[in-house]
Amino acid sequence: MSLVERRLHSAPVIKAFQLIFSPAVTWEEIVSANRGFFSIVFLYLLPLMLISAGIEGYSLVRLGERRGQFDYVVSISQQLALRYEITQVLLGFAIIWVGARFLQAVGTSFELPSTYLQSFTTIAYGFSPIFLTRALDAIPALNTWICWAIGALIAISVLYHGIALVLKPDQTKGFGLYLLSIIFVLFLSGLAHFVAVSVLHEKLLK
Repeated sequence: MSLVERRLHSAPVIKAFQLIFSPAVTWEEIVSANRGFFSIVFLYLLPLMLISAGIEGYSLVRLGERRGQFDYVVSISQQLALRYEITQVLLGFAIIWVGARFLQAVGTSFELPSTYLQSFTTIAYGFSPIFLTRALDAIPALNTWICWAIGALIAISVLYHGIALVLKPDQTKGFGLYLLSIIFVLFLSGLAHFVAVSVLHEKLLK
């Protein structure tokens, strides 16, 4: 594999798409790479979040946001869009950190010898479809909650392979761990999105 191919292969957005369309192979590559905490944060997670936030924020300022029953367009100031996107990024890191702690705690209760790094890797890559599909909010006609739902459903599918290949639980424990992860994904990511949208609608942090 050439240097250009390796760089493209490891690019955050490319990797996120690979997790969606070829999850098993991509997870095996992630396990083989054995990246550390800071490598995952600064070379994958943060760039992915910033790219999605940049696309969404630019669209909000240029095209506005459709709201209400009649889909009227509301202009969004650059300051408000920036505040909204910063909130999204900070909440994204918060749910990854909490999610990794949650997954590790549940794994320990299931007597799985998993480390925090393994749990963090699973959640960080597993949640990437949620961050990636935020770019869909750049399309004013799409409701923001539809974009979140698409990302959450894909993340649930991606996590299935991640838990199996990174944590390597046996079949009975793995299924229970996966079910709890689904509940976590839907609840915490939904709550984070609700808070962020409240900021965008100037109901919080005015």
